[in-house]
Amino acid sequence: MASSAPLPRSAALGRRPRGPRFGPPTGPTFSVTDLVERFQTMLQAQERSPCTVKQYGHIARTFLAFARKPLDAVTSSDLEAFREYLVLQRRYSKNSLYTTIRGLACLFRSFGLTTADSLEPPRRPERLPRYLNEEEMHRLLEATKGSARDSAIVHVLAFGGLRVSELCHLLVEDIEFERNILHVRSGKGDKDREVVLEDRTRAAIDRYLTERRLAGDVGGRLFPVGPVTVERVVRRGAADAGLARRVTPHMLRHTLATTLLSRGCDIRYIQRLLGHASVATTQIYTHVDTQALRDAYQRAKPQY
Repeated sequence: MASSAPLPRSAALGRRPRGPRFGPPTGPTFSVTDLVERFQTMLQAQERSPCTVKQYGHIARTFLAFARKPLDAVTSSDLEAFREYLVLQRRYSKNSLYTTIRGLACLFRSFGLTTADSLEPPRRPERLPRYLNEEEMHRLLEATKGSARDSAIVHVLAFGGLRVSELCHLLVEDIEFERNILHVRSGKGDKDREVVLEDRTRAAIDRYLTERRLAGDVGGRLFPVGPVTVERVVRRGAADAGLARRVTPHMLRHTLATTLLSRGCDIRYIQRLLGHASVATTQIYTHVDTQALRDAYQRAKPQY
C-alpha cells in the first residue's frame, strides 16, 4: 500500500492549504476552494440535503489537501493511502469511514472519473437504537412545558417521529388544521409524507402559534431554528427532567417507533410514519421490543 508524505499542519487539521492549485478533469485550473465550491454546486443541483452538501464538501477539501495533486491525477494508491491515514492517524470509526468513502466516490463521479469506484466502504456496525421508556418520555414532556416553543418542538419530535432536518424545514402552512395532519415535505430520499397530529401535539402547537401571533410573528417556518438549537432544547429538557443519560432528538424518533411497536401497531404503518423507504429499515425495532419477544416465546415455547 502506498504511503503518504508527512502532512502539513493545515492538512492535518482539515483546513484549506495555501498555494497549491488543483485542476478539474477538464477546463481551466481551479484552486481547491473553486473545485470544492463547484462540487457543492453540483450537489445542490441534485437537490442533496444541506447537511450532505456541507459534509461532502468537507470530505473533498480534506482529501485534496492530503493528495496535493490534480483530481484527474489521483490514483487508486492515493485513495488507499488516504484511507490508511484516516484509520491509523485520524482514528476514524467505521461509520465515519463509510461516510467519507461515499463522499469520495460522489466527488470523483461528479467530475466523470472512475478512480474511486473500486474503493469499498466498510460494513457499518448494526447497533440497536437507543430510546426512552414511557415514564422517561412523560418526564421530558412535562419538563419542557415552561416554554411554548420548546414544548411544541418536543411534542412534534416525540409524537410525529420527525428527523431534526425535517422539523427545521416545516412551514406553518404545512399544518392542515382541519384534518389534524402535518405535511412533511421532501424528507429523506426527497419523499413527502403525512403525519397525524394527536391531541396533545396539536394543543402544544396551538399554544406556540398563539404566542407568535400575539408577538406579530405569523407565517414562514414553523420553528425558525437550526439543528443545534433543537439539540439544545432536548438536552436541556432531559436535564430538567432528571434524566441521567444523554438524550438526543433522534432518540425521540426511536422512542416513538419502539413504543408503537410494543403497543401492537403494524410495522408497515410505522414504516410509513417514519418515512422509511423499506420495511427492512423499520424491522430493527423488532429487535428492541424484548417484551414482545418474551410474550411470543411464552406462547410458543415447547412443553418438554
